[in-house]
Amino acid sequence: MPKTTTAASAATITAAATPKDWMVRPKFWGRNVISIRPYALHATAQSLEQQAICAEQAKIALQEYENEIQKKASTSLDQHSDYQSHYNTKLNKCLMEIETTFFNGGHITTSVLLMDAFEQRVCASYVWASPNVNSCDLVPSPQTQTHCSSREEFDAFVAKYMEE
Repeated sequence: MPKTTTAASAATITAAATPKDWMVRPKFWGRNVISIRPYALHATAQSLEQQAICAEQAKIALQEYENEIQKKASTSLDQHSDYQSHYNTKLNKCLMEIETTFFNGGHITTSVLLMDAFEQRVCASYVWASPNVNSCDLVPSPQTQTHCSSREEFDAFVAKYMEE
């Protein structure tokens, strides 16, 4: 089950996190709830400074992403976004996974992105819309794009980037 915390306390928790498992529940529920679902953090592989900078940039990138969604929508959307940031030491990149669920009448759409928080380049995307529509693309580099067929395949791809 995903672990969550409010965005307001995210930088503090991310910067102070240890490889131990931790969990803080969101303190508010409303139209847009933002939470972080961390993968296991490896303090030895990441400096606290890099983690803190990445966490702060991920909050900024999420806000810009959500603002862009609202601009493009013809009506105000009811949505719920979760995100997690991870500084990938091997790639020297701040990556984030954003999962957004949109509620529009009786229709539900879930979008999951793996994105570089600074460049805002999408590295992978998965979209599921009720009842059975899905789209999945893996884009490890601007020159390479592969289609995937399931959420499991998408999650396996993302895990490689979010755990290094």
